[in-house]
Amino acid sequence: MQAAVNTTTVGAHPHPTKSSFLRPSPPCRVYFHASPRPNLRAIAMASKSQLQDQLIITRPDDWHLHLREGGVLEAVVPHSARHFGRAIIMPNLKPPVTTTARAVEYREEIMRALPPGSSFEPLMTLYLTDNTSPEEIKLARKSGIIFAVKLYPAGATTNSQDGVTDIFGKCLPVLEEMVRQEMPLLVHGEVTDPHVDTFDREKVFIDKILAPLVQKLPQLKIVMEHITTMDAVNFIESCEEGHVAATVTPQHLLLNRNALFQGGLQPHNYCLPVLKRETHSMLRWPPIRNATICYKNAESYSFWFTK
Repeated sequence: MQAAVNTTTVGAHPHPTKSSFLRPSPPCRVYFHASPRPNLRAIAMASKSQLQDQLIITRPDDWHLHLREGGVLEAVVPHSARHFGRAIIMPNLKPPVTTTARAVEYREEIMRALPPGSSFEPLMTLYLTDNTSPEEIKLARKSGIIFAVKLYPAGATTNSQDGVTDIFGKCLPVLEEMVRQEMPLLVHGEVTDPHVDTFDREKVFIDKILAPLVQKLPQLKIVMEHITTMDAVNFIESCEEGHVAATVTPQHLLLNRNALFQGGLQPHNYCLPVLKRETHSMLRWPPIRNATICYKNAESYSFWFTK
């Protein structure tokens, strides 16, 4: 699950406009109940104005959701639907969701698992491979149900063996079509070179892959998912407004790499990208530390954490 009220897409309209990717969810109603203890200040204020017992907020969205398949999907979908209005659905199944036709099928599986009356909306993605074609990107855009393409460097994480091995040598025509279609690229930002230290893989990815990619295709919308370092923060803030963004996961707000080893090896605290040292804590980033979601422009509801 990714933290934020973030950007990405809209409802499953048959023919969504390109700008629809950035629209927020509709509001939902959240009730706050009075405390059993008397609140003297509240009582005093009540004499001047009527107390409000509810607050209208924006229903949260989950911008990085793994539903998997079968029994796992059937268990996770109702839980997510209770709490979120929409979610970006990760495509790293076995085999992965590499075509529009398979994404349509997978979406139907998700919809069948929803509780009756649920308005939850799955926002589908494609899994980028060395063999993805520009024509598939056109089909994805026309489908009305696919909102992004996910880049997994081959071998970087779970079910990434079919991922990209050479983004510049094998994927540039696809990425150029994504620019034309205004289709965002969601990125697992780690290199897989075994000679690179595990804790440096995000920084090296930025230096060797992401920065050159942004320079080559400055109009490509990129979301660097689940960032873990201040190197990523600094890079995102250095980019042109509205084109490069990030998401943050709860564990990278709450924990550092000490949590992997305190009291012995703690496997439940291990998740890729791996936790980093405290100097990389996302809570050091002012927009997060101040509990502030900043906006790059009127249509960009977070994902775009900014300066």
